[in-house]
Amino acid sequence: MTKVVNPLPLFLDGRGALLDAGFIYVGAPNTNPETPANRYQLYWDNALTVQAAQPLRTLGGVIVNGQNPSMAFLTQANYSMTIKDADGVLVEYIASAADVGGVAPSYQPLDADLTAIAALATTAYGRGLLTLANQAALKSATGIPDPLPAIGGSVSGNITRTGAGSHLYHSAAGLTSGRVFLTAAGAADPTSQPGDIWLTY
Repeated sequence: MTKVVNPLPLFLDGRGALLDAGFIYVGAPNTNPETPANRYQLYWDNALTVQAAQPLRTLGGVIVNGQNPSMAFLTQANYSMTIKDADGVLVEYIASAADVGGVAPSYQPLDADLTAIAALATTAYGRGLLTLANQAALKSATGIPDPLPAIGGSVSGNITRTGAGSHLYHSAAGLTSGRVFLTAAGAADPTSQPGDIWLTY
């Protein structure tokens, strides 16, 4: 259900009546927007393609483009505003629209890819991963084992090749070498490290 509201803000004069033939200037925060150098470029469309000249004019309390009620847009997140009546008398000066709640929140534009991702059945799982605190939590959630160090290190248990044969494995911790030598009978002993194996023929 959507509630219908007036999307156009109303501007009032100094007596509280709807501002007719008023002047509205918009510029950098905490500056005088009546000074041309301080003014921001305004647009009549949210695609920012149709420029709106300053000052903006009002009719019946709303900003108008010609005689048509309109909304004005700008690229900046905050701004100052000066409002004057038809006689050029100051009605109100707002140094920073953000300070009085006059700045609308910014939203990410609708994206078809993100919408499709949000519709996936796996989205809840993916969001759960994104909320994990750190790398350790991610490893725990995904079951990723610790990697072997690039240099040195050790493993426990046998290592089986996926191709031909198996790696040599010593059950005794003191046998640190896995070298196997095959020589003719009578050759000199080539072993020099604990765990070396020497075979002859």
